[in-house]
Amino acid sequence: MDNNAAQIRVDSCLGVIRDIHTRLLKEDINPRIVEQLQHLNDMLSLIDHKSVTETEMTRIERCCNQLLNELGVLFTHRGIESLYEITVH
Repeated sequence: MDNNAAQIRVDSCLGVIRDIHTRLLKEDINPRIVEQLQHLNDMLSLIDHKSVTETEMTRIERCCNQLLNELGVLFTHRGIESLYEITVH
């Protein structure tokens, strides 16, 4: 897998998770959710983009997208506005 492309893809997932984490810190949300997002962010930061395979990257992106879908329910239920004005991911 192209190292540059892998880095961009990992950074994309990390960026979205960091944005969600930052946003939820400002909301009245169970602190455990915020802690788990921080833990996920920490774990994703450890990924060595030079050794990640396409299969692993696909799995990471699928998990990130699944998390976004599940958090979307929380955002909707709590009336939290979208993170971005346009669709980013």
